[in-house]
Amino acid sequence: MKTETFQLELITPCFCGGAEPHRQAEIRAPSIRGQLRWWFRTLGGFKSLAPMPVPEQEEMVVGSTAGGEGRAGRVVVRVSGLSPSSETVDDIAMAARPGSPRGYLLFPLRAEKAGTPNERRRDRGVFNRAAVRTVSVPAFALHCVWRGETGIWSDIRSLVAVFGHLGALGFRSRRAMGAVAFCGASPSLPEALNRFQRPNGIVVRQLPAADPSDAISVLAKWLKGWRSHGRTGNNEAERAMPGFCYAKQDHDMAAKGVQGSAFRPALGLPVVSKYGEWNETFDRDKAQRDPKYRGGGRFASPVLLRPHKDAQGKCHALVIFVDAHKWPDGKEVYLSSGTHRGAPRAVSLALYEAMKNDPHLKSFL
Repeated sequence: MKTETFQLELITPCFCGGAEPHRQAEIRAPSIRGQLRWWFRTLGGFKSLAPMPVPEQEEMVVGSTAGGEGRAGRVVVRVSGLSPSSETVDDIAMAARPGSPRGYLLFPLRAEKAGTPNERRRDRGVFNRAAVRTVSVPAFALHCVWRGETGIWSDIRSLVAVFGHLGALGFRSRRAMGAVAFCGASPSLPEALNRFQRPNGIVVRQLPAADPSDAISVLAKWLKGWRSHGRTGNNEAERAMPGFCYAKQDHDMAAKGVQGSAFRPALGLPVVSKYGEWNETFDRDKAQRDPKYRGGGRFASPVLLRPHKDAQGKCHALVIFVDAHKWPDGKEVYLSSGTHRGAPRAVSLALYEAMKNDPHLKSFL
């Protein structure tokens, strides 16, 4: 059995809740184990365990509930050193009002209806509300125990290293929130990735940033530039955004029935606009019976925004393109509301690839 303790900190606001996420935030071992599982799958399992199939590797390392029979994995994680946070915030407290960079990333915090403060609040428990370099950040100890063969221990440490460099926890973790970092010295990320069978399952790029709070703004502005709605085309600033032509095509497809391939669904579903929604599935029989039916299915964005802090304390604004989980070839998407409800459309990865090749993004690894 091998045991090691890793010291980690939360460098951006973290909304990682337990049973009552609207009352408090807490760092829980199951949340971290879920992150380890996700990175293990994304990177294709360990080279050292090949040719064992990845599902069998995963079952051995982090466990499985397949078939209704639970099986514990051989890696055990525990968390200590950070008490739950009773601080709760909404969009106002997070300086995330419409039009602001944080507002773009934290729009789910907005109340659906305006009213008195008690009526409109949609609170979330939070750690590290400020998330700037000059503020003391919450830190916790991650205790990792490996109960398997000792020869695999270096691989387990590499899995933790990937999480410590590129991972995040909680609500909006794909959108710059809940980013973690090693305290002080950190394991080598390139060396850790090299122990996996599919390190090219992710492509990591970066933008310059001064501190974690700045990284949030930098990443929000970058993403908005590629997802600009393009509704009217009359705003010159909007037309100048790199994603305008793609967004306008998707808008006109929903509003005017324009034929062709959709682009924004490849960046995550559901995509909701004034004129319609996109979903992975649509049951026409059910739609005829229920006028409120909107289809179903979700697709998690393969574009991850990650503030990152290196061992020297330098901040980076990372954009991670998860090629291992990009939109499947040949899979259609469906307009699930509006005039063209139920219409299938092909999905193109052209926008995704254009984002990946943005000349403003620099190599990180």
